[in-house]
Amino acid sequence: MKQKYKYWLFVVIFLIFVMLCCLVPYRDIMLLNDNDYITQEEYNKLLASTGFVKAKSVFAGGNEDLINEYVIKFKLFNLFNIKNLKVNVVKSDEVLLGGDCIGLNLKSKGVIIVGSNYIITKNGNINPMQESGLNNGDIILKLNDENINSLDDIKKVLDNSNGDSLTVTAKRDGNIFTTSIKPQWDIQTRSYKLGIWIRDDAMGVGTLTFVNPDNHRFASLGHAITDSDTNQIFEVSNGEVYKANVVGVKKGKRGSPGEILGFFMQGRDEQGTVDKNCDYGVYGYLNPDSLLVLGKSRIKVGGKLTAKPGKASILCCVDGETIEEYSIELIKTNYQIGAKSKNMVIKITDPRLIEKTGGIIQGMSGSPIIQDGKLIGAVTHVFVNDATKGFGLYLDFMINE
Repeated sequence: MKQKYKYWLFVVIFLIFVMLCCLVPYRDIMLLNDNDYITQEEYNKLLASTGFVKAKSVFAGGNEDLINEYVIKFKLFNLFNIKNLKVNVVKSDEVLLGGDCIGLNLKSKGVIIVGSNYIITKNGNINPMQESGLNNGDIILKLNDENINSLDDIKKVLDNSNGDSLTVTAKRDGNIFTTSIKPQWDIQTRSYKLGIWIRDDAMGVGTLTFVNPDNHRFASLGHAITDSDTNQIFEVSNGEVYKANVVGVKKGKRGSPGEILGFFMQGRDEQGTVDKNCDYGVYGYLNPDSLLVLGKSRIKVGGKLTAKPGKASILCCVDGETIEEYSIELIKTNYQIGAKSKNMVIKITDPRLIEKTGGIIQGMSGSPIIQDGKLIGAVTHVFVNDATKGFGLYLDFMINE
């Protein structure tokens, strides 16, 4: 009798579990993680009662970034706690839609060491870097107490050094450390040198994803710009953004990613400033009268609760300054805590874009992904062995950077 009772109890519990898993709000609850960003519409959906799961929300604060924070408590039959979830609700459900090809000029925070050389001195050839403990890829932040962001900053310190050893504050793999380096007198140039090669800027083209209509903060690329020598994220102190003109396209093919050939004039017709380069893209503020702001259409925002396998589209510019919409298919949507720029698998289905570019090419990163009239994310990467396929990033991870 007891075994029969246990059997039927197990059946009832199992059926309840199956019913819960079939309920859309319950699935959404289990897919979300603490501190995820959601829209007001998605927030209202989570609070909707299902008959089995009851939700109660507690306001936890707001901030200047147009975000409200809530703690939602979910209970089964209003008795058993299922999950407590902290969410960030975006106050504005609309953004200005991008798709423009943009030029980016980034200035580094510190200077990146990319090599070294010997200095010809009266005592022979000397390489100061070999004795300093510095390596290629290290970022020099300070010499003595002076901030270093360019080659000119280094020259100023050297001109006043009298050849004395300099205290170096540097960063390696995210860790700050100090060491020393002794300048050497170059008998050919008659000046003090450190014998290091450095990089202090990065330039390239990408695609604008969206602009916040309230403060004109923009999001682009959907992934970080990395230094070509060190393969590390290029840490920026500042930078400029420009409207670029597409003058050509290198078509992508199997094993060889294509490329947008974009043109912009550095220092001329700046459209705004850059202040952030991170895993989720490049960000900054556009001028109120920027060509990347004026005349832009608004679109509702979505995210990982909105995205689903099926038909969608992207916006991009592959000729001149003309933005066009192209059809794609969302093959797969993933739900994970971290972004890493690869949440969705997409496939280009529009024959016009395939004919023009072969599929996804470099420079299309940041192209807005639209589904059911909502902006849900951005294109980030291409499959090397199939240019028609690539990855996309959910808008959730870009909306508050």
